[in-house]
Amino acid sequence: IAHAHTYTHTWLAHKKQYTPSLLSFFIYNPKFGPREGEEEKKILFYHPIEIEKNEKIRNVGLCEAIVQFTRTFCPTKPAKSLHTQKNRQFFHEPEENYWMVMVVRNPMVEKPNKDGKPPTVEYQEEEIIDSVYGSVLQQCYSMYKLFNGTFSRAFEAGGVELLIQKLEKFFYRYLQTLHLQSCDLLDVFGGISFFPLDKMTYLKIQSFVNRVEESLSHVKYTAFLYNDQLIWSGLEQDDMQILYKYLTTSLFPRHTEPEVRPH
Repeated sequence: IAHAHTYTHTWLAHKKQYTPSLLSFFIYNPKFGPREGEEEKKILFYHPIEIEKNEKIRNVGLCEAIVQFTRTFCPTKPAKSLHTQKNRQFFHEPEENYWMVMVVRNPMVEKPNKDGKPPTVEYQEEEIIDSVYGSVLQQCYSMYKLFNGTFSRAFEAGGVELLIQKLEKFFYRYLQTLHLQSCDLLDVFGGISFFPLDKMTYLKIQSFVNRVEESLSHVKYTAFLYNDQLIWSGLEQDDMQILYKYLTTSLFPRHTEPEVRPH
């Protein structure tokens, strides 16, 4: 019995778990390379950058085919996701003919085998929730739009070159802030954490904000946060959700040690 217990403990110790991770992320427009031999022109952004050109073209072509195939069944609602054993692909068309694709590796467990055989890999695809990760992809666009405007606006202002430049400048940095292993329903609803305050303190802050806006005519909207939590906002809710996401993940990432400590 002691020997069996030791073996079980050793087996568990060697068992490896892998969380969801970003395999690739790309943006393309099929109208930019419609003819054979021009397929590379469709690709506006591709992460990781070191992927070989032909593989990029092949992956984008596969996504195009999936979207077109699903449109034959439902023209107004093309594919949102594609499930495979090893990964999940998410599709989003934020503007006409502009497609964003995010490929996420499914979480998996690697279990050791006896007699030196290769480990057994079990993919836990049921742990990837379409609505959660689909929302993460939509937030990628909303965050870009908040700081750069629409894709088509950049294209109209400076052609494909300017659009590619803006996409690269924004997404190479932004993708580093994605923590796919900790995505949850808050990402679906764009959740905001509010700081609890008593009525008098809240009114004092509101009065302070009003005085700031009255004395500084160029200030149009104000948001007041403390310790990554929102206290006051004059912005529309949709805009505040995106700005809050940016402030708490990209600009001021939450510190491991909380500023407010219980006494």
